[in-house]
Amino acid sequence: MSEDALYRFSFAAAPIRGQWVRLEGTLDALFAGRGYPAPVQSVLAEMLAAVSLAADGIKFRGAVALQARGPGPVTTILAECREQHLLRGLGRWQSDADLDAAGGDVMRLLGEGQMTLSLVSGTEAGADPTTYQGIVSLTNGSLAENLEAYFENSEQLPTRLLLAWDGARVTGLLLQRLPAAPNATEMALEQHGALWQEALVLADSLRAEELARWSVEDLLRRLFHEHALMVQPPRALSFSCTCSRERSATMLQALPKQEILELLEERGTIEVTCEICGARYDYDAFDTHALYAPPGTGVH
Repeated sequence: MSEDALYRFSFAAAPIRGQWVRLEGTLDALFAGRGYPAPVQSVLAEMLAAVSLAADGIKFRGAVALQARGPGPVTTILAECREQHLLRGLGRWQSDADLDAAGGDVMRLLGEGQMTLSLVSGTEAGADPTTYQGIVSLTNGSLAENLEAYFENSEQLPTRLLLAWDGARVTGLLLQRLPAAPNATEMALEQHGALWQEALVLADSLRAEELARWSVEDLLRRLFHEHALMVQPPRALSFSCTCSRERSATMLQALPKQEILELLEERGTIEVTCEICGARYDYDAFDTHALYAPPGTGVH
């Protein structure tokens, strides 16, 4: 499995920050045995890259999720980054839909509509979670351009976001112009604006195949070799599902007991399969009856 990573960098001469991310091993683990069609893989890969970039900038321990449900061929899609480095995702689609006709166009795949960007803080044990939600309007077929508009309109941060999926890995490049220092002079502000415009021109000169192929070192050298950059150590990223036998047991306990027991009698075993990672949890007769035993009692 390849090593996935996110790099953060900034311009020494202006309040401009950048991030670069590449995911491959994460996608191998997520897609393995799940049967995702190519268009679903494409959008889900880009969403995972996007939440990785967004999570890197939060100041609290929590999770960032990008999700959508709609009337289109893809009915549900979710990408999540927890604790700034743990990724998981999910996609559901209509089995009889012509997904290839939509390609990677998010509006056609989701039936237009909107996405929700959620920030959940307080995910550590014992803390009450707090959720902030923002609406990402889908006004064109490019996920990157829709997210750019969200950051500019909702966060007041001029942004350029580029995403490239090559069928095996996804790469993302994010540039954002940050507010200048309160005591910045008019000349400094003009210089900052000129550098921001130059950075946009350089980023827009990058072809998708170059973004997908180049390493972060190659990209920064080729695009911004005339500027002093400060590059932070990489953050390792990986796939991580939150499913467990305990969670599946809780889910079964929430269902009508009689239905579960009838299913057990019919099949001999209750099977719970995680939609995200494909892990299977089996419950035989002993396990199933134990789910409904009063606390502190045994099952014989």
